[in-house]
Amino acid sequence: MTNLLFIGDIFASPGRSIVARHLPQIVSNESIHLTIANGENAAGGFGITPQLAEELFGYGVDILTTGNHVWDKKEIYEYFPRQPRLLRPGNYVDDLPGSGSVVATARNGVECAVLNLQGRAHMLPIDCPFRKADTLLAALPAHVKVCFVDFHAELTSEKVAMGWYLDGRVSAMVGTHTHIPTADTRILPNGTAYQTDAGMTGPYHGIIGVDKDIILQRFLTQLPVRMEAARHGAELHGVVVEVDDATGKATAIRRITAT
Repeated sequence: MTNLLFIGDIFASPGRSIVARHLPQIVSNESIHLTIANGENAAGGFGITPQLAEELFGYGVDILTTGNHVWDKKEIYEYFPRQPRLLRPGNYVDDLPGSGSVVATARNGVECAVLNLQGRAHMLPIDCPFRKADTLLAALPAHVKVCFVDFHAELTSEKVAMGWYLDGRVSAMVGTHTHIPTADTRILPNGTAYQTDAGMTGPYHGIIGVDKDIILQRFLTQLPVRMEAARHGAELHGVVVEVDDATGKATAIRRITAT
């Protein structure tokens, strides 16, 4: 078996700090072979920088995925060619820096693929994530059976659709972006582990990571505001997935939390 850990959207310094505190123990207790985390909100809630990516790698994260905030910090552009372990959604145009997939060797020696895709409903009208998933999967070496997909999307329906579309073709598909963990953790009929959204790893004494007073003011007045990360109530949310190395099918998935 290969044990995968996926950590939901790491939001600002509270999210980074709780990963630093808990990740080594989780990896040890759960016999984790590969750790994947969404880091697109690591820089104050909006984007990621090379320095913060290296910080998260230093804590023990093996692969970082992202989403619609990936381009917020311009210094990340030149970092992509130097660091293949940082992914961006693969269905952005191919001319942009970075890649939407990587094959990494887990601690047990098993080669594992990680794919990163972004939804289109209520988001940017980029390339079709479903067709891009087909392209990325077709390009993987035939011997790579373990495959994890982070689908960064707004609508639960689009994420559920992607889960069914990939069922039996990937080991796990877990959604990100909405920052609220869902309770539909399961294994689909053909062996793909699934959860609509992993939830946020960051400050829950706010509104999806942002200072609650700022967002309440926006709702009450409809005026533009400068968003700032909340600082309190940090929680780590994610999933642990057990995968059969020979078949690539998931044998178990469960939610994991830490405070």
